[in-house]
Order: sequence, then C-alpha cells, then structure tokens
Amino acid sequence: MAPVDLDKLVIFDLETTGLEADCKIVQIAMTRGERIYTSLVNPGIPIPPETTAIHRITDDQVADKPFFADIVDDVLEFITDSVLSGFNVRKFDIPVLRREVEAVGRTFPALPVLDMFELNQKMNPRSLAWFYEHYTGEPMDAAEAHDAVYDCIATRKGFLGMFEKHPDLPTELEELSLFAEPDRIPIGASTWLVWTTNQCEPSFSRGKYRGWALTDVNRKEPSYLNWLKSIDADAVTKNIIHLFKTNRKEYIEALKYEHPLRLEPRYLEYREAMDRKDMAAYEELVELAEKTKNPSLAFLAAAWATQAKKEEARKLAETYLAMDDPNVNVEKRSNFLRKVLNIPERAKEPVSNP
Repeated sequence: MAPVDLDKLVIFDLETTGLEADCKIVQIAMTRGERIYTSLVNPGIPIPPETTAIHRITDDQVADKPFFADIVDDVLEFITDSVLSGFNVRKFDIPVLRREVEAVGRTFPALPVLDMFELNQKMNPRSLAWFYEHYTGEPMDAAEAHDAVYDCIATRKGFLGMFEKHPDLPTELEELSLFAEPDRIPIGASTWLVWTTNQCEPSFSRGKYRGWALTDVNRKEPSYLNWLKSIDADAVTKNIIHLFKTNRKEYIEALKYEHPLRLEPRYLEYREAMDRKDMAAYEELVELAEKTKNPSLAFLAAAWATQAKKEEARKLAETYLAMDDPNVNVEKRSNFLRKVLNIPERAKEPVSNP
C-alpha cells in the first residue's frame, strides 16, 4: 500500500523546444494514481536540432499532433484538485505549463507543489538518475531518459522508495510539500521577489534592496516599485507589485494563488482581520498557530489577544516566546509582548567550565 495518496499526486514532465522563456511544449506526460496521460504536441514552430538530440522528438513526429489548445481541457481536468509534482518542476515545467495554459485564454489553477528535486535536496542533494537508483536499487535506462512518460514513472517510483529509507517523512501530501520547500522560494519567473524564512511578506532577492521586505522598500523609496513595474520583470511579479500598491485584499489573494500552502499570506490576511477586529478570524488564527507551530502566526495570535484583552493572552505570549523565531523582527516582537504583559525575560543557562 502506498504511504501517500497517489490519487491526489500528479507527477508530470514536459519536453519542449528548448530552455528559453518562450519555449513551446512538444510532449506532456502525467501520472495520477494508476492513470497515465501523455500526448505529443505540435508546438507550431520548428524544434531545434540540438533539442531533438536530447529528447529525440522530431518535427515530423509532431506535425500531425494536436496543438496545446486542443488538449488544454484534458490537461486541466487531469490536474484538478491535485498536488502538482515532478522532478525540478518549480523552476521550469510549471512556469512553462502555466504560460501555455494562459496563452490559450484559460486560468491555471492554484495548486500545491511538491517538487521531488527540492525534497531530494533536503535528504540527498543529487540528480534524478541518482535519486532513482538510490531509492529503487535500479539504474535508470539511459535509452529511455528524457522521455516524458519514463521520467514521470521513474520519479514516482523513486519517490515511493524514499519512504522505505526515510520512514519519518510526512505522509500527508500538503505537509510533505511544505517540508520539501527550500528556505527561499521565488515568486514569479524573474525571481525579483522571494519568500524567505525571516520575512512575513515578499522580499527582494535582487537589486539594491536585496533582502528588504516589500513594505520596507515602499516606505523607503516608493518610486522603486514603479521602476520595477516598467522593466522586463515577469507578469506575476508586476501584478503583485501593482496589487500591493492598489488593492490590499487582491494582493493577498494573488500571493495565496501563487503559493497556496505558504503561511505568510495567511499571516497578512489575519493581520488585516486584526485591524478590522474580526474575532471569528482571531479564533481561526489561534487554531492555525497551534496546528502549524509557526512562530509568526503564534506571535500574531498573542499580539491580537493582548490587544483584545483576552484572558489567554499571556499563555499565547509564553507559547510564542518559547519558540525559535527566525523573523528579522523577533527582538521587537519579544520585547513588545514582555513589556505589555510584564513577562520577565528567561535567565540564560549558566556556561559550565570544561
């Protein structure tokens, strides 16, 4: 019996006309449970010879195949309500698939992502071939590698083998997806904005404000965000910047859409609810903070309880103060709660002499 719900896990792989930002799909393969979907795709442009040399798909093979617009409904139906997965799909395959879906006027669904490359990097930083052989005990078939169907099946087989070597891995797919994510996750293909463990909102990974949160940059130099919208950033990044400046609610929804499992957009959402004194949202926040053990959510729950003069405020504050919070504002957060609730700072453990 599989350790995870394979009927919810869609492992997919694309073969394309190249690695350029405007490359086109020439083959798509997906597995979901025992179902397999595969199709060659007419890209509408010639396939470069150097690309054919890798995946062995020629112009003649795709000449009479459907265009992506002809199969988009099948693709969207297959991935509905799934956790989207594959090997190293976050940086290439998913952006390409999303662009192709949106190019034919359809909406790409907001889906959790479990990237097997990221999960493998957590456990053993190696390639797909190493991943497969290490977890199955079999070498990959070099003659079949770079066939989309073969790569999907190899990825799934290696994935299931991980649970034998690492029985402590989470078996709930959303939890496993969060576990696999690296400390820095790009928001948009141009990687101007990223999620990091030490901020509760998008921060810059490039430019003179590298490491700064979006709010801090807007406070320091609002014109910088206007400049970013004018350069050759990707559409997702430009949209997030635009919504940040014009519509707070839609801004948070856009962040949730890009990364449905991230807790930072939930933090921003609850921060807005706190300003509105939405006590139903407060109860949800306390429950989510307890479930996830997330320090930022725990702090917000304690701060909200303090503001609302809830009797559980001190208990929530002490729960937060016992956590290891990586946020850049950890000192301000701790000092605020200690001061308002008169909580003494814990004495440091004495250092014993060797």
